Amino acid sequence: MQVEYRNLQQDYAAAVYCRLSRDDGTESESNSIQTQKQMLRRYASENGFAIYDEYVDDGYSGTTFERPEFKRMIHDIEQGRINVILTKDLSRLGRNNALIAHYTEIFFPENDVRYIAVNDGIDTFCGDNEIMPFKSIVNEYYAKDISKKIRSSFVTKSQNGEFIGSKPPYGYQKDPNNKNRLIPDEITSVHTKAIFEMIVSGHSPYSVTKYFLKNKVLKPRCYDDIKEGRKTLEVLDNPYKWHESSVVKIVKNPVYLGHMVNHKNVTRSYKIKKRIDIPIENQIVVENTHEPLVDNSTFEIANKMVRVKKKKDKTGQVHIFTGLLKCGDCGKSMAYTNPRSVKNPHAFYACANAKRNGKDACTYHYTRYDHLYELVLQDIRKQVKLAKLGDEEFIQYLTKANQQRQNAKVKKMTMERAKSNKRFAELDLIIKRLYEDNVLGKISDERFMILTKSYENEQSDLKETLEALDEQLTEIEIQNLNSYQFTKLIKKYTEITELTAPLLKELIDKIVIHQAETINGKRTQRIDIYYRFIGTI
Repeated sequence: MQVEYRNLQQDYAAAVYCRLSRDDGTESESNSIQTQKQMLRRYASENGFAIYDEYVDDGYSGTTFERPEFKRMIHDIEQGRINVILTKDLSRLGRNNALIAHYTEIFFPENDVRYIAVNDGIDTFCGDNEIMPFKSIVNEYYAKDISKKIRSSFVTKSQNGEFIGSKPPYGYQKDPNNKNRLIPDEITSVHTKAIFEMIVSGHSPYSVTKYFLKNKVLKPRCYDDIKEGRKTLEVLDNPYKWHESSVVKIVKNPVYLGHMVNHKNVTRSYKIKKRIDIPIENQIVVENTHEPLVDNSTFEIANKMVRVKKKKDKTGQVHIFTGLLKCGDCGKSMAYTNPRSVKNPHAFYACANAKRNGKDACTYHYTRYDHLYELVLQDIRKQVKLAKLGDEEFIQYLTKANQQRQNAKVKKMTMERAKSNKRFAELDLIIKRLYEDNVLGKISDERFMILTKSYENEQSDLKETLEALDEQLTEIEIQNLNSYQFTKLIKKYTEITELTAPLLKELIDKIVIHQAETINGKRTQRIDIYYRFIGTI
């Protein structure tokens, strides 16, 4: 803007520069942009400076000089349009000591620019300002201290399960009564649920984007622009054209389970604003902080579906076993191969490691697609049929199958646990008797200390052994409890006529293909089906 005053000093064209951000530690009226403007306009008028323009960076940290209005002011200086800069105080110019020194001691003098910080009494026209370097250092340390306090505040809020982002994830909005709490958005929560439902039912992220385009579902950024009044629908570019990555990002976000995940990335320092990602194990996760939009089962299946590429054969059909088949020896995925010729008309799977790196890396573990399909279909039908017997009967069947696998292991661990417990009790008795003998003077204090230390060390080792055994036995018990989860899952199906990718992803964790053997002149191949929650049956 251009501001006119009477009795102006024609030799000066002044720039009024104002800045405010959270690193200033306050948003009080004394530091507001409007207050800064009024003060500097008054100062310019009283001192006869003609104001060339006003430059305002609202919401930009003083630790960086990558500010749009500051850069515009620097450009005007380089063009010879400005020769005096007015700020409320030195901290408005910035809080980076090195860059403040560069501008006030090198850039401004080289361009014949006079700098005045009104409240600090700094005026480069009056010669050296001994106080300016000290104030600049204090301003930088203040910014550092504020940054540290803000980081600490964010960590505390994160640990409390509060939402600390500027924009809520798609499907949610900030609670009008508590900006740190998420509640479902009436419109986008419906679309978020639709994404999960479509992915679980076998649709790809790409087909979801096509569906949204056809049904005119606004993509996240455009929805926010319209909701917050920044733009109208008419000026938006491709408002319904979703990107596949946006769909995948939503499917992978645990926020839709009702969990808050914070501290996912941080800035390198209060001066360097580039953000670095935090490893998943170091992120702050607080469960059950807000209303979920999907359940655990749906979330898990949807994530399985988007993790694997849905490879298609020449007919365009998706391979239903993609992502499930593993080699029984090297653990790599099994690769699908179309029928090769009239003589070999069957599609098959083979170890991808062997196909890529040859037989020295692994053997092929060849298995025909139609044989695998029939085997898996019949096994699932068997589980569905058994589940119809009743919950208790089916759970007993699953538990018995699990116990048969674990029986020898459990028996050995139980015996070892009983032996360790017995020895632990014996050591307690020995230490007690040693104590009595020491009190009665039967053994010396030195001898007592040597013996008790030895027995206590043995007892400590036994305690660790018992804890490890208890943990392993608990894991086996949990596997038995998981029978209830699988029973609930399998009962959803009454009759299965064909296999589909969603059905397989919901019921099965993996299928392990072992190398075929010839027994009594007959080809035999072991295939292990690992069902969700319970493993092999």
